[in-house]
Amino acid sequence: MKKLLKVECKRAFANKTFYLCFGIGVILCVWSLYIQLVEVRTFNKLLQEYGMEKAGLYYPRSLYNSFIGLDYAYLPSIILYTIFPLLVTLPHAVSYYSDKKSGYIKNILIKAKRTDYYMAKYISVFWSSFTSVLLILFFSLWISALFFPALPPEVTTATYCPFDSSAMLVELYYSHPLIYTIIYIFIDAVFLGIISTIALGISCYTDNILFVFSGGMILYLVTDYIMELTGRYEFSPLRFLKPTQLTCNSKPLIILSELVLIIIVVAVLFLRKEREKDVF
Repeated sequence: MKKLLKVECKRAFANKTFYLCFGIGVILCVWSLYIQLVEVRTFNKLLQEYGMEKAGLYYPRSLYNSFIGLDYAYLPSIILYTIFPLLVTLPHAVSYYSDKKSGYIKNILIKAKRTDYYMAKYISVFWSSFTSVLLILFFSLWISALFFPALPPEVTTATYCPFDSSAMLVELYYSHPLIYTIIYIFIDAVFLGIISTIALGISCYTDNILFVFSGGMILYLVTDYIMELTGRYEFSPLRFLKPTQLTCNSKPLIILSELVLIIIVVAVLFLRKEREKDVF
């Protein structure tokens, strides 16, 4: 098991698609930062032109609304959280499909136990996706900290989210915003890591690589569409994974329940049924 896991993790992190995933995330983070720096420069010019009396109407931009996860106004943040399930599928999630199509899996199963191979595959897919999310979001937090001070969020300015008193961990956000941000980054990394494993379950039932690659993303968007129709935004991962909680008030029980549901479904489809097959 340990040797197989080591091999699978090496395949995941040595893969060019892992760096492609991180690269796309970096581009979106830098783009978001650039937009905010332009905004600050523009406002500073207005201050110089019309006088310092305008300063009373403006609360300086902070780390806690420039970090891409806590930005609620600009396109890069919307794009990142919309395509995140697709990004995290890039590093290693379609490797099981590739192993079957190429015949690589036959060579592995001659030398190793089926259970060990499937567990190693599942863990490596989750771990590569989990790591890619952490790298992207901590990169955004780092570059934002280089340019903006860690001013405490001020709810009365209407420039910080979450600002709803019923939002998850809202008291922690306004008292210890850095802890809130780090906790939410790990929530996103775990949930998106589990979402990436959906590709393993889909691989058991289709020969279409595009569906394997995009299946998790499709489910992510369809769920959001259904929840929007019913008005139950708090059940949409697209909404509750965003630390701003702008259009929903996340609930720990909902997040945990959906996480467990995905784990169980993938475990049944992949870890149980697929490993019982005799041929590929």
